[in-house]
Amino acid sequence: MILERLVIKNFRQFKGEQEIVFSDNRERNVTLIHAENGFGKTTLLNSILWALYGHRGLTGDFEGQDKLIHNGLAHSYRNKSSELETSVQLTFKHDDARYILTRALTLAEQKTDARKDHMTLETLRDGQTITLDRAQNRIQAIIPDGISKFLFFNGERINELGLDKNRGQVTEAIHQMLGLNLLQQTIEDLNSNKVRGEFRRQLRDNTSDEKRELIDQIKEWEAKQKKTQEDLVRTKQEVDSIDKEIELIENKLEANKEAHKLQARRARLESERSKKEQKKEEVSKRLAKLVAEDGYTLFTPDLVQHGKAIMGDLREQNMIPAPVIDSFLKQLLEDGRCICERCLEPGSDEYNIVSQRLSDAPDQDFNNAVSALDHAIGVLEHSAEVTREQLTQLHKERVELTATIRNLSGFIEEIHQKLGSKDDDKVKELEESRRTNVLKHDEKKTQIGRIGGDLDSCASAISALQKRRSAMNEKENKAALAQRRVDAVEECERVLKQLLEAETKELLPLLNAEISEHFKKIIDRDYRAELSEDFDLRIRHTIGGDGDEETEEDVALSTGQRQVKLLVFIASLLALARRRSEIPTILRGLSGNEYPLVTDAPFGNISVFRAGISRWVPNLAPQVTILLTPGQYDGSVENALREGGRVAKRYYLTYHGPKHLLRDDAQTSITVEGKKYQQYFEAKEEFTEIRELGQ
Repeated sequence: MILERLVIKNFRQFKGEQEIVFSDNRERNVTLIHAENGFGKTTLLNSILWALYGHRGLTGDFEGQDKLIHNGLAHSYRNKSSELETSVQLTFKHDDARYILTRALTLAEQKTDARKDHMTLETLRDGQTITLDRAQNRIQAIIPDGISKFLFFNGERINELGLDKNRGQVTEAIHQMLGLNLLQQTIEDLNSNKVRGEFRRQLRDNTSDEKRELIDQIKEWEAKQKKTQEDLVRTKQEVDSIDKEIELIENKLEANKEAHKLQARRARLESERSKKEQKKEEVSKRLAKLVAEDGYTLFTPDLVQHGKAIMGDLREQNMIPAPVIDSFLKQLLEDGRCICERCLEPGSDEYNIVSQRLSDAPDQDFNNAVSALDHAIGVLEHSAEVTREQLTQLHKERVELTATIRNLSGFIEEIHQKLGSKDDDKVKELEESRRTNVLKHDEKKTQIGRIGGDLDSCASAISALQKRRSAMNEKENKAALAQRRVDAVEECERVLKQLLEAETKELLPLLNAEISEHFKKIIDRDYRAELSEDFDLRIRHTIGGDGDEETEEDVALSTGQRQVKLLVFIASLLALARRRSEIPTILRGLSGNEYPLVTDAPFGNISVFRAGISRWVPNLAPQVTILLTPGQYDGSVENALREGGRVAKRYYLTYHGPKHLLRDDAQTSITVEGKKYQQYFEAKEEFTEIRELGQ
């Protein structure tokens, strides 16, 4: 998971819409956000957590959690509470796909219950915007909330995670970050009330309360439909404008001698990728058509074999091929003469013999049926073979196209990284501007897809309202099926728990090796960091020697040393998660995961280790965002970060408001890299603004 863009609107002290575009450059992976205490660092951290997990994701030090909307605006809109909204939009990449997560809350909803927000998760797929269902579950699969405390944290309060009372959180983080939550989640899902409750809900009758005034609803939907169509036209115009801006930037890059070759190659690669994506869409449509029309033939082998068995039995009984049919014998009896010219007088032996043959002979309908069966067997057998070959070929084409598209995307990403790392400031500025516009383009395309979905919803709703009454009393009894599933849970739970325990034991030595390696990079003492079998994170050292028996005991750590210990644990988990696919354990097919790190004051109470931590933190994750005060940044931290050359993006928070509300110890300006920036502006209304350094 790589964070790309954060857009917050009316969230606490952040008034209006403001954004941060995170660095996605692997070599310069650090985004710094400078701010005095009280300006909104904690709020920024919590805005990301709220977007991902809602109200339950907010940190314990985030006060007033039921009042998320900007206070001044909330007062102004107190009589129009449904018109004011706070929202956080998080754009991120995961597994070669871009997602846009939006969580919003109106003032009216906040007054009722701030926990009842609404969220959407969208992605771009084959040029189309897809609104994903079960959005929160999907976020949980990408970045489970059990590891959020280790990825989005306040450095000054991280020590709490090391306490015995929070040992369960350490265990859960290990399970989730290393893929073991697949087992734990399966256990919980099988036993959850949601499973049993879903079947109970299916049994509910549609009551008369659900019968609404359909005419009024249709009018409301038609009004919404008209407004949505207007939004669609306006958004398409905005996309056209952004496309022109991207084209202009790309022309400038191609004209730049430092970027010419890379930009020209990117243009060719993107053109080729577009063609491959179009080809893949065509193949997918052909595949879907084949499955829909001829897929049934793949399930006919048993039927064909049964038909062949019937034909075989008929041949053994000499019924096929039929030596003679009943209509021929009937004609002989009616003519009174056999084909051998003998008379067939009624009552004669000859007549009786032919009559007997007549009772055994098949009729023409039987012959026709046998012929049709034989033909159908042949057709089904041939069709199944042809369908299987076509299915294999189309699947192979789609897999090859997918691999090609992924490779092309990788090459394009490499070009973005190279352009973003150029020494030429103009090239870097153009590339960053291009990326910002691409993000806006994708956002607008997502809006177009969302609007298109809204239009479809309007049409469907208008149509469905007219049919609803006839379907109100439908009933389905699925209780028996639900009960059978619940009965299977107990045995599954027992087996899965055994697997979970075995997996954890196999991964513990690997995790301890990572912890030891990272710990030695920071603390140059005869200490050893380890995770016990009970997941107690501790620092040990050896005492005794020179004739005395050596023993090991836990080290009484200072506050700063405990903080280092937790940072080391986080680094070790992240490192092991990245190479999870290389670790041979019981669970197969697990892929490595990359996670971002967003930390408020990671140095916290650390003093002597600050320089070491500053050099080491950028290596913790593929993407690191650090929020810090001027006091935490000045001196050794600034020097270490500058020497490391990993900082790509810088922002600072400015406070606007009456001077008497400004903290006594707050500075009106900050100095970064020798340049002074004003961070306090006197104003009647209090709010915080995000500004990018250098702008």
